Amino acid sequence: MAFRGFDAGRLTALANDLDSLGQNSGKLHSRLAAVLTTAQQNLPPGQNASRNADLQDLVGDVVPMPSFFGRRRLPGALGGELGDMQSSMKRRIKQLEGLQELERRGYPVSDSSVFLDEKAPDAKKIDDALRHLQDLQGKDFGTNGNRDDLEKISGELDGLSAAELDALMTKASPKDLAFYNQLLTDTDDSFWNPFDENGLPEDRRRETLGRMLSRISPENVGKFTTAFPGVQPTFTNTDAYEHGGNEQNGQTNSGIHWAPPTDPLFQDGVSADDVNQNQFGDCWYVASLAGLAQKDPKFIQDGIRQNPNGTVSVRVWDKEGNYQWVTMTADLPSDQNGNPITTYGNGETWPAYYEKAFALVYSEDGDDERGYGGIEGDDPKKSAPYLTGKEGEDLTTGGFLGIGEHDDKSLASLRKAFDSGKVVTVSTPADESLDKNHPQEWGSTYHSNHAYYVRGFTDDGKVVLGNPWGVSSYPPITVTQEQFNTYFQGPEAFDVP
Repeated sequence: MAFRGFDAGRLTALANDLDSLGQNSGKLHSRLAAVLTTAQQNLPPGQNASRNADLQDLVGDVVPMPSFFGRRRLPGALGGELGDMQSSMKRRIKQLEGLQELERRGYPVSDSSVFLDEKAPDAKKIDDALRHLQDLQGKDFGTNGNRDDLEKISGELDGLSAAELDALMTKASPKDLAFYNQLLTDTDDSFWNPFDENGLPEDRRRETLGRMLSRISPENVGKFTTAFPGVQPTFTNTDAYEHGGNEQNGQTNSGIHWAPPTDPLFQDGVSADDVNQNQFGDCWYVASLAGLAQKDPKFIQDGIRQNPNGTVSVRVWDKEGNYQWVTMTADLPSDQNGNPITTYGNGETWPAYYEKAFALVYSEDGDDERGYGGIEGDDPKKSAPYLTGKEGEDLTTGGFLGIGEHDDKSLASLRKAFDSGKVVTVSTPADESLDKNHPQEWGSTYHSNHAYYVRGFTDDGKVVLGNPWGVSSYPPITVTQEQFNTYFQGPEAFDVP
């Protein structure tokens, strides 16, 4: 009987036929080569046995030999290809039969699990993991806290295949999952023993939950985010939510909610021009992101991926320098019309997910505020470790140019850093009078208390600065040394990996 439209018996027979064809392709090669060789020998000089270049190559090749240089010759080369195909088919058939057995035994099997390419699921592993998860309720963790128990369960969940994990997620009750989340996130000491260890450290907790989120079926994503709300950064602590927009660039909204975007991760690769900060006040991070996209677009593209279930994972380092992939749902903070109000641009969503991952990971020293509100208003230099794992440097310390070459606001220091491959950012003073009293040619691109990134330099030594609000609406501005001294401050740089 077919399982979800797949007949395992007939598919196995097809795989066996492919295997036989693969084994016989060498014989076909020899026979065809022999016919062409005989024909060639009987033709006048200068004439070929075949007008097809691939077939003509078989002349004299009666014993098929692998081609180590250039294109492999057919049909003998089909042996390996057909063998690989039938091997893959048999592996997938075994997985399908395992899912069918799960369903017969009453386990839930999502449609998306049918198309996974992994080992056959094991019902016992699902049962054991679910039982251990449920056993946490009312368990006596002893005097050393519950971390060792949670580490054990975390490892067990990590060891489940995607189909096994999804079946567990479907069978686990919301109460079981919520209690597990409560234990994971409570890292306080107990009353009895101030030296015990409870919960999981933030990076380990995020790793476990992120791996689970990336592998469950789309049908279980909502249940997962309800049970583990920490995988979604809050936006209710932002000015855009509390005051209805961004007072600096004038963008407004009449309501923020989560909504999936309609645009892809990438439209035509990565560019700094894709970056448009929109309504959250994190220009210090977005300017660094745009500068990095300009310097090394491949590094940005390699640092983000869309998972089969629609979730997105972004490569981030935390403030301790730990490298990780942060997994999040695909929805983004959007206005009442469904338009994303996060960093966006040019029909590409990658900047928004970099920002969302940063909102999940970042917390200012001494401040536990998280989410989008936690990334509003800070120093551009602090964003570098999260984007690249490397510290930024202050270009006003004199350390970059060397002794005797330093000028606190020298454009030469910016250019030397920029030309060496570094991302360079600058800030503007928190002086609102400058919003009106600045060179007219800069228009609305200039704003006080804001961050910019260096896009380049003119032949006569002026610096070209990009506004992270988006170059289409806020064109880059060209700044002389004298203007820079008056209207800008805090030049900083960081290395591109």
